[in-house]
Amino acid sequence: MSRKHFKEEEQQLLRQNPYIFSVTKTKITLTKEFKEIFINACKDGKIPRKILEEHGFDLNILGKRRIWSISYHIKDEYRKYGEFHNGYRLRATSIASSDENLNAKITNEAAEIRHLRHEVDYLKQEIEF
Repeated sequence: MSRKHFKEEEQQLLRQNPYIFSVTKTKITLTKEFKEIFINACKDGKIPRKILEEHGFDLNILGKRRIWSISYHIKDEYRKYGEFHNGYRLRATSIASSDENLNAKITNEAAEIRHLRHEVDYLKQEIEF
C-alpha cells in the first residue's frame, strides 16, 4: 500500500492546528498535550475519529489509515513508556534519556532524510527479491 503524501496546502492547514508538533510530506507528529488528551478521551470511551475531529483535525486530509495509525501509536507509546513527549521518540534517546530537548532539535529535513533512506533500503530489498 502506498503512503498518502500531503500536498503543500494540506501541510499548511495541518500546521495551523495547535496540537501538531511538525508536518512533513509523509507524516505528522503530535504534541505531548494532544497525546494526553487523546489517551484520556479513549479511556472515557470516545472513538479516535471523534477525538481527532473535536480537536480540529480534518479527517479527509488525514485519511482512514492515518487515523488508525495515530490511535495505535499513541496507545503504544503510553503502553511502552507510561508517558508522552513531543514528536517521535528516537530509539537511542528512549534507551538513554527521555529528554524532550533532543527530540525538539530534530528538524523536518532530518525526518525526511531518514524516511528517504528507509525507502531506498526497502526498494533495494524489493529489487533483490
